[in-house]
Amino acid sequence: MSSKINGQISPQPCPHLAEFRRNSTKPFLSLQDCLRIKPPGGRAALRRDPDELPRCFSCGLSAPSRLYACITCAAISCHSSAAGPSHAAAHAASMPSGHQIAVDVDRAELFCCACRDQVYDRDFDAAVVIAQTTASTLGGAGSPILSPQPENLRKRRRVDYRPWAPDLRERALIGSCSSLIAGADPSPDLPRGLRGLNNLGNTCFMNSVLQALLHTPPLRNYFLSDRHNRYFCQKKSNGDGDGAAGKRGGGKNGNKNGRICLACDMDAMFSAVFSGDRVPYSPAKFLYSWWQHAANLASYEQQDAHEFFISMLDGIHEKVEKDRRKPHSEGNGDCCIAHRVFSGILRSDVMCMACGFTSTTYDPCIDISLDLEPNQGGSTKMVTGTPNHSCNGEADCRNSSQNCGTSTLMGCLKRFTRAERLGSDQKFFCQQCQVRQETLKQMSIRKLPLVSCFHIKRFEHSSTRKMSRKVDRYLQFPFSLDMSPYLSSTILRSRFGNRIFPFDGDEPDASNELCSEFELFAVVTHTGKLDAGHYVTYLRLGNQWYKCDDAWITQVDETIVRAAQCYMMFYVQKMLYYKATDKQQVPS
Repeated sequence: MSSKINGQISPQPCPHLAEFRRNSTKPFLSLQDCLRIKPPGGRAALRRDPDELPRCFSCGLSAPSRLYACITCAAISCHSSAAGPSHAAAHAASMPSGHQIAVDVDRAELFCCACRDQVYDRDFDAAVVIAQTTASTLGGAGSPILSPQPENLRKRRRVDYRPWAPDLRERALIGSCSSLIAGADPSPDLPRGLRGLNNLGNTCFMNSVLQALLHTPPLRNYFLSDRHNRYFCQKKSNGDGDGAAGKRGGGKNGNKNGRICLACDMDAMFSAVFSGDRVPYSPAKFLYSWWQHAANLASYEQQDAHEFFISMLDGIHEKVEKDRRKPHSEGNGDCCIAHRVFSGILRSDVMCMACGFTSTTYDPCIDISLDLEPNQGGSTKMVTGTPNHSCNGEADCRNSSQNCGTSTLMGCLKRFTRAERLGSDQKFFCQQCQVRQETLKQMSIRKLPLVSCFHIKRFEHSSTRKMSRKVDRYLQFPFSLDMSPYLSSTILRSRFGNRIFPFDGDEPDASNELCSEFELFAVVTHTGKLDAGHYVTYLRLGNQWYKCDDAWITQVDETIVRAAQCYMMFYVQKMLYYKATDKQQVPS
């Protein structure tokens, strides 16, 4: 059972624990000297002596049952979760009031012997977490416990999703101010917005990414609701100093820092694609504007789709930041539409192997690059926050030669968030030891974006061997993805145990745990070789898959999508995945 406290779900209080706290002024003071932490990053345990092997005082067993120490008299008793006799419950029944509460000697978690269930106490959990933090910082297994700090719990209010329905006034406005798009739809079987894009000369890399972005639900809703009006944006640019600078620089598109706006070109593209016209669209103006932003990539040579994705989002971000003239954090959602949709926050923990000191940093990212190979000794991590090339280093090139088993997206994410020991050539300067030490590094996801983009590193470049090649291995990917195992709150919970206290000042984000379910809606694939390949996008609209091959749109079965050689995958939060193609009639 549970109850809500300050907007948060908390366990139902145990009556035996409440009575125990009322009758004791400092109920957990006797446990301070018995908490033992095994650095680095170990769990808390209860031992009177570091070398003690606890045993049940009734049967003398130390396994396989769980052992609990009575808080009042320190008697150790065993308890099995299966139905049967419990020496811990028998001890509580034979003793006076106050002996019902015990502590798990191996996990340092509270247990009620009368209720035969785990119980929670904020003061106790805070003391254990502080003891673990202190032991990690000082490197001592028996460090004294500090007094728990006062709670600073932010109020959270969960707002349930309710579909919008027009009221009487809105229905009247819709009936009087709306009109159908002129012209009949030549392809009534295809959903609206599904339109081919002409290849302008080795631009399949651009068309494949644009198709995915045009059907990204939050991005689509933003532009189709006129949140970025290209006419107003151009008028505003003409009236400020940037517009004058653009005129001095050689006209409308003469200065890439002047009046070039990729968001305006995206707005025009959304209007054209969702107009109902099925004739393939030519994104020539968008290509030219992107060339102005990324002059080093301005050519008709084949480019990398992932590099284009990063570059164009960076172009939209730079324009918005320049217009606002004040910095915004990409990870907090207070930024441009590109980062509000795709930006998340990663947590990186680097722990000293000598003393346990942990350095934690937070970095925004707009996608996650995953190594396709199983763990063969090379790094599997590469996060994109700024434009990157496809060079993954010599280690990846060595690993790619060893192909064993079938890779899965969940396996890649598990390797991405696992703890890895850095080599002797990557020693970290420890602030506690004041020297460089070997470290343990672990990545986790602090904040999930609305849309998660995963990039599979298929292109390898070796500077020492002076060779490049493509990895053609198959990757299994699910249509529904649960991201909760890779969240910082989950990983911290596995490290500290079951607590109801914020870990290290990092309160778990409730929105992450409520919105950790994702649905696949777009897959960008690459076929061919490194220097001569082709990009194709598979879109999921109305639970039906469509193949977007430049100007050609065809309906395909999901088995074809599952067998495709994925290069980029786009997942949207399940709470935002709507059947946009369902035809709903609004009563007049």
